[in-house]
Amino acid sequence: MPHSPSRRTFVKGLGAATAVAGLGLWRPLASAAEGHRPGQPLQGQDFELYVGQTPVNITSRPRTALTVNGSLPGPQLRWREGDSVTLRVRNRLTEPTSIHWHGIILPANMDGVPGLSFAGIEPGGDYLYHFTLRQSGTYWYHSHSGLQEQAGVYGAIVIEPREAEPHAYQRDHVLLFSDWSDQAPEALLATLKKQSDAFNYHKLTVGDFIEDVARDGWRKTVDERLMWADMRMSPTDLADISAATYSYLLNGQPPEGNFTCLFRPGETVRLRLINASAMTYFDFRIPGLKLTVIAADGLPVVPVTVDELRIAVAETFDILVEPGDAPAYTLFAQSMDRTGFARGTLAHAPGQCDPAGAAGQRRGARAAKPAPAHHGVAGNHRCRPPRSLSPSAGPPGA
Repeated sequence: MPHSPSRRTFVKGLGAATAVAGLGLWRPLASAAEGHRPGQPLQGQDFELYVGQTPVNITSRPRTALTVNGSLPGPQLRWREGDSVTLRVRNRLTEPTSIHWHGIILPANMDGVPGLSFAGIEPGGDYLYHFTLRQSGTYWYHSHSGLQEQAGVYGAIVIEPREAEPHAYQRDHVLLFSDWSDQAPEALLATLKKQSDAFNYHKLTVGDFIEDVARDGWRKTVDERLMWADMRMSPTDLADISAATYSYLLNGQPPEGNFTCLFRPGETVRLRLINASAMTYFDFRIPGLKLTVIAADGLPVVPVTVDELRIAVAETFDILVEPGDAPAYTLFAQSMDRTGFARGTLAHAPGQCDPAGAAGQRRGARAAKPAPAHHGVAGNHRCRPPRSLSPSAGPPGA
């Protein structure tokens, strides 16, 4: 898969950033020589990472993604405030690559932006990142080379604070949301340059015009259409790319994967929400539960309780939830244009889901295209355990 345009050019071309990121794999995932499965964090102060290619299958059509340590998303990195961390990143691609530590305070030459803070990592080469952590919270990392971020080079960062946490909780889960298309990023960009609303399947029709005239009158309706035409915009163009081509993922899994994280009755759960897409805005909610926001972009905030929150591109939020007596709750992130969603489950045990919640979400939005179950998840919409795709696969995890 070629990746020639710069990331900045791609972002400008989309206006808000276009992406194809985050995937689930069709074979067992190895996230490093250490043998960690996706979702299991890498901890400590010394890390070996590599950027390479990995076969994936999100929509029953085999594709190739760019990955960190062979997994989608890349391995979660767990650090501690005050520590000095060293990360050697090796490039196994045939093109230059890089890793940018999004939101981390560090020296310019450690920031990972080719052409600005360093020259990038050439094919077959490596780069040694070394910096001291002067902050805590939820962050993420991604490539800053070409369109590699959209092709899958990204992962979560959690920095534990040096001092005691001000909030009490018994569980800590990372929920990383992203978007994926079977089309190459270059193809998406080329399409958008030719027709900016190519993926908008909710355009106004003659029927809408007739209804508007009946409701508002001829003059007002025509004036409104002319206003939008003068701006060369569509009133229904809420996102540059929709579920017409996107699948929306939670920790690399499509809705059918039912990615599951666990809790026990009476526990308070901390959820670290990361929007790792480069295009999609998500509206996140857990039907039946209140969300108490305690941090935004890694920084603590005065706690505020909401029913739903919007996560913009590259944003992170930390929330606390207190599950009730139900055995399972739906984790639901709907795209802002309402064409699709990512979903998973907060449950007592692997394989459980909230049938009422899942059914309600399917009525409220169209899911991304069907895909087989994937490793590292706990079932599907029908609450069945995942189908094994390889004899060497381990048990499903949370």
